[in-house]
Amino acid sequence: MNVDTIVIALVIAVVGLAIGVSVLLASLNYPRHIRHALQSYGYSKLLLAVAFMIGAFRANLPADVFVPLANGLGGASVTLNYVSIRRLQEKHAPRRFALWVGALLTLACCAALQVSPNDLNLVRTISSALLCVLLLLITVELLVLYQGRGVAHVMSGAILLMNFVALSVRVWMNVRYIGPADDAALSETVERVVYAAVFITNVIGPVVFLLMASDSFNRELQVLANTDGLTGVLTRRRFLELAEIEFVRAKRYGRPLTLLILDIDRFKSINDRAGHPFGDRVIKAVAQCCTTHLRPEDAIGRLGGEEFAVLLPESGQEAGERIAERLRATIEESVGALGAEQGVAVTCSVGGVALSSHHGGLSTLIELADAALYEAKDRGRNRVCFANAPITRSLSMQA
Repeated sequence: MNVDTIVIALVIAVVGLAIGVSVLLASLNYPRHIRHALQSYGYSKLLLAVAFMIGAFRANLPADVFVPLANGLGGASVTLNYVSIRRLQEKHAPRRFALWVGALLTLACCAALQVSPNDLNLVRTISSALLCVLLLLITVELLVLYQGRGVAHVMSGAILLMNFVALSVRVWMNVRYIGPADDAALSETVERVVYAAVFITNVIGPVVFLLMASDSFNRELQVLANTDGLTGVLTRRRFLELAEIEFVRAKRYGRPLTLLILDIDRFKSINDRAGHPFGDRVIKAVAQCCTTHLRPEDAIGRLGGEEFAVLLPESGQEAGERIAERLRATIEESVGALGAEQGVAVTCSVGGVALSSHHGGLSTLIELADAALYEAKDRGRNRVCFANAPITRSLSMQA
């Protein structure tokens, strides 16, 4: 290793150390899965810093110990990058994967030095080949399997491919000169290229990864803002936004649209008799029941308390009544079984309205569906009533 590569190795080590500490400190401000992803990434930079520090001073260290150690730390560092990408997506990351890869690479390098003492070209070939496999694994995870990938993910994939090409050239050059000739047999130009690629990755990579973490964080904030914390359905605000969009579309193109408002019957009595925690279980069960039996294009939101609204695009009154009755019957059967645990009856009433040409705005639909809901309550609860029907229909009744 000449002076140029030693200097680059030291710079990589110092930059990696600074970035690793900075990323670890920054991770404290993020939610759990993003924090764990950033921590894995920060530790990868610290391991890389140690590996290059050993590489810079290996001339003064026992080669049969520190060369395998440096390569093992490098392998563990790259593996932690893979782990961090998996954790950023909340995917399962194998426990101690980086430890096992690092240990395997260290042992492989030790074995290579035992078979062919002082043959660092063989060591470089083994370590570079394994790193190429890991880089391809990470690239596939980023550019193929990552859901919702953006510009930062593409940039990260491009950086990884650059490293893959550099390491592939290194493997090719080292295979040609395997033997005890050590550095003399290997082109220093190739080593400089490899070190330069790692340096660029060490500088640009963390910025790109932080952008990816920020993107994931923003998506999580959006989900939190649009999702009801108890039930997982849409919040009132988000539901009304989507309903307004669908209403305008349906009016403009003359498409059918149905709005349902669903309310759990005698919910105050459920809370009084079984307690508020059980009441929350009932609300969650009703929301889950509705979500399970709705189509992907339908939307459900929690308007407040025990009241939900369901939007059914491309569904007229006949289809809307059929869906509403299915929801009512399913809640009576499945959630009713939950209520039986505490000796309470769990049913729901549903009011609905189908869009027609004389409806002026979304607020009109909501008012009519709400009025139909009150009619269902007045007529005995546990039933479906629709507004503007030729004959108000009671599909089921329970006193």
